[in-house]
Amino acid sequence: MTLDQLISKLTQEFTNENYETCFQLLTPLKIQLIEHNLLVPSIQTSINPNDLKITRQVLEIGALVSINLLKMQEFSNCITLLKPFYESSTLNDEASQKNKLLSLYLLLLLTQDDLALFHIELEKFQNYNMNVDDLENDEFLSIPIKFEKWIIDGDFNKIHETLVSKHKFPCKEFNIFEDELLNSMRLNIANNLETVYRQLPIENLRILLFLKEISQVHEFVENFNWKLVNGVVYFEKQNKTVLDETNQIDEINDEKSIIRNSLIYATEMERII
Repeated sequence: MTLDQLISKLTQEFTNENYETCFQLLTPLKIQLIEHNLLVPSIQTSINPNDLKITRQVLEIGALVSINLLKMQEFSNCITLLKPFYESSTLNDEASQKNKLLSLYLLLLLTQDDLALFHIELEKFQNYNMNVDDLENDEFLSIPIKFEKWIIDGDFNKIHETLVSKHKFPCKEFNIFEDELLNSMRLNIANNLETVYRQLPIENLRILLFLKEISQVHEFVENFNWKLVNGVVYFEKQNKTVLDETNQIDEINDEKSIIRNSLIYATEMERII
């Protein structure tokens, strides 16, 4: 098929949500785009802006196809290829799905607990002439920004409440990250718990981790090499010096307060439900 035929086929299959077929079309499409110097356009070469818009559209479809197929590495690759197009002043138009896709990429970074890269990517929005207010007011970008703030603040109750209440996100792809965000949140909580506490009743641990079944708690106990004895979970402690312990007292007290409030909140929520 010619390049035009491939693009037409990709667009049609994407509209019909035939993502597997779309994914198979991406490789031959990228090859032809390379041959036409469109996939990674050279600065020295004069290219019709309309051709670049078509290439951008192909990559945006590729990104959405990849994320719907849970192919996160391919999704990241598409985002990398898209960034030069998003930074181009000649392609700044409303037809782009830039904010939607970049917000999904930011959510992916949160599920990978890569807050450093998350902040680097946020700073790059200056290249798109967007300030902090623009980001926080955008229907797409405001979502990962809120989640990141809740993670930093340890406000896991808010994360859980937003996700389990089936919050209406601006696009269906946001829901793909529900389980990953919950799992990342639970890992953060688990790491904090074993730092702050020596032991906890297994029922309290279940509530704090926002788990429905005790069997799910057993998986955490096994994965973290904790010990379960007579309904009490004992956390493994690393050897620390007196200075280390002293430096952590204030931090631990703060975390205990947060965890205590979370336990009260989660218990009340269970009663309501």
